[in-house]
Amino acid sequence: MSAEPEVLRRRCARVLLVDEDDRLLLFFSRDYMGPGVEYYVTPGGGLDAGETLAQGAVREVFEETGLRIVPEVLGPVVAESEGAWSDSPDLVIHSSDAFFFLRVPHFDPVRDRLEETEQAEFTAARWLTLAEVAAADAQIFPARIADLLKGLLAGVTPIAPVRLPWGAWLWNADRDWTVTERATILDR
Repeated sequence: MSAEPEVLRRRCARVLLVDEDDRLLLFFSRDYMGPGVEYYVTPGGGLDAGETLAQGAVREVFEETGLRIVPEVLGPVVAESEGAWSDSPDLVIHSSDAFFFLRVPHFDPVRDRLEETEQAEFTAARWLTLAEVAAADAQIFPARIADLLKGLLAGVTPIAPVRLPWGAWLWNADRDWTVTERATILDR
């Protein structure tokens, strides 16, 4: 019988960065969770002690892309999502994520400030069109964003944050990860 994993609760700030050609910046990962497993990750991450959502979003965007922004340009939180995920048998992270939307001039992300695990996980930074985001929606972590992005690109800012379905996975030591299992987990 195995020990129960540690559960860590964290608040996260994420930013949907969209360029002048309506392309969304996502980080791509292949083989990190298992052979052949591919997925995308939105820029952002956990808040440091004392940070507001906007401050955390600004810091994360800089660390992960090299883009410098200020909290005042972010506007309101446009979406929220919440759920658990893990990439090992020892730790489950219960994450409460807030999403901002920001239009930016196209740029080439500088990823030299990524944490060691992020460097191993994120194999590329890609700018995807709405059609490409929709096609990959079930593989976007931590939440499905295609419908939200469609509205945002049309100029519709939600009055209150939209609740997004969680799209992450939990480690299962009895099964390991396969492409088939990944699709089942993400399509819940």
